[in-house]
Amino acid sequence: MGLAIDAFVKGGSPRWAYLAGFLAGGAVLSGCGGWLLATVRVGVGLALSATDGAGDADRYLDEAESFGRFGAGVFAVQSTVQLPVESAEDLPNLRKLLRSGMRTLSQVEPQAASVGLLFQGRQHVGFHVGRWLNVAGRGVDLYTDIRDGGGASHLRAVRLGPSPHGRPRDLDLALYRREEDGDLTGPETMSVEVFGTELDSPAEGPVCLAVNLNAPVDDASFIGPVLASARTENATAVVVAALPGRSGAPTRALGPSTKEYESTVAAIIAVARKLPAAPGLLYLKGPAVISVALGRYLHDTGWLPMRYTPGTPGTYTRYTTEP
Repeated sequence: MGLAIDAFVKGGSPRWAYLAGFLAGGAVLSGCGGWLLATVRVGVGLALSATDGAGDADRYLDEAESFGRFGAGVFAVQSTVQLPVESAEDLPNLRKLLRSGMRTLSQVEPQAASVGLLFQGRQHVGFHVGRWLNVAGRGVDLYTDIRDGGGASHLRAVRLGPSPHGRPRDLDLALYRREEDGDLTGPETMSVEVFGTELDSPAEGPVCLAVNLNAPVDDASFIGPVLASARTENATAVVVAALPGRSGAPTRALGPSTKEYESTVAAIIAVARKLPAAPGLLYLKGPAVISVALGRYLHDTGWLPMRYTPGTPGTYTRYTTEP
């Protein structure tokens, strides 16, 4: 507008090409600004902590505060809730706290398109949290802490939907079978397709799926307690899944990318759905965000999470409010 007024005052003709360019640029900038205001901070954030006597309360608090600083530039509104969860009897209270936290955030920011959830707690508790996220009307993004001395502090690890996002990655898989004497022998290296055809309905005992995202598929410190628990449960078979790698390699971990997390969740779900679960027993070792995602996608398929109690040796027990 200034160019046009200047031209008329001086008696010349306006430079229509420049004028059109400035008008177009202004429209683009205004549109981008409006888009940013409408999309960048339309979500709400919730840090949910399920503490117990064996956990590090200071670490949970530090992570919640870090998520708050991260969320200041991501979420329109955010909140932190915490509850001690010592046994499965505490799960109903945790569920009420989660639902009430999400409801409050929705009331404060009714235009929020999604909820960004950071869960802190044990894997078996996270699985139940995921079961409760089977709600319609609002998207849920699962975040995880990736602080490594530089860059962003948190990552949107998994975007929940009707089914897992991304293509399943390759996993190392091993099978232990129950013999006639009741012992579990193995391992056998097999494919997901073979698991589905060779393991019939577990009428004589459950099938176990043991997921280890911190070490190789033959990690003895994980396999030992899992097999001991499976024998106690009279399990017909144990399937162990781990990130690909060679035995004896350094401790592995998921890379800091959404693709890494979502493809891992998709791969575990693909294995779990090939196995008969009536019920199936789930042993989890790895980031808590993975257990939440698994709970979301396996909430109605008969899988039960197992609680690990450290000791010499460590033991596993079923973690459910059902008899």
